[in-house]
Amino acid sequence: MEQDTIQIVKRTVGLLLLLAAAAGIGGALLWFFGSPWAAAAAQRDIQAYVQLSYPGRELTIEKASYNVSTRGYQALVEDPAQEDAFFTVSVKDGQVFADSYEADVNQKGNTIRRLEEAYTELVQKRLEELELPAPLRPTVRLDEASAELVQLGMTFSQKGPLHYHLMLEGTEFPPTLDTAAQLLGQIYAQMDTAEYDFVSYGVQLEKDGSAIAVAQVLPSQIKGGNLARILQLALEGDSENGVYISIRTPQEPLGESEPAGE
Repeated sequence: MEQDTIQIVKRTVGLLLLLAAAAGIGGALLWFFGSPWAAAAAQRDIQAYVQLSYPGRELTIEKASYNVSTRGYQALVEDPAQEDAFFTVSVKDGQVFADSYEADVNQKGNTIRRLEEAYTELVQKRLEELELPAPLRPTVRLDEASAELVQLGMTFSQKGPLHYHLMLEGTEFPPTLDTAAQLLGQIYAQMDTAEYDFVSYGVQLEKDGSAIAVAQVLPSQIKGGNLARILQLALEGDSENGVYISIRTPQEPLGESEPAGE
């Protein structure tokens, strides 16, 4: 009799452990993937919000998806009749907590990103033709003063009224001022030949724990033929040339020179 009781207790404990494990797995799955019931409710909440906030507009709403970082749900909302007119609405516990319409559409964020990506792709192709000893990753950013000239859905053109900055990143080049100056000279020559116009150039190099970042270099400073000296003066604190330099070595934390012009 006592042995039967022990067996019953063991089976009960085992069942409880199994249920606890299943509950833990289920909770983990809900944490990372959400639930179809919550997704359906979020979809209804987003649809109601869009209808109320943007009446009279023919907007499409994609299926709501779970966002593990916010533990909420989000859906892409789009106006199919207008390029770049799409934004994200996010909801959690029945409440909308984020709507990206202002940044993405009203402030032309979608268009700006598309223009930057288009220019970055062109620069990348030119860099590949240059056959550098190691890869450089370009990033093109719209000049802040040009943002007000952007129109939603506008066509990309490197010869248009907008101005851009070019930054290059590499992890296989020696992170020195001389290397930065040489690379900027090479890249500027290639961009000038392609008639790609940038307000400023920059390069960030990192290797074996050392790093150097050079930014806000004007085209005139590059083609003047004395860029290495200009960079050295900026490193020494020259506030006249407008160049920004940051240097890190393995033995010390990141140290930054004063941004020139400040």
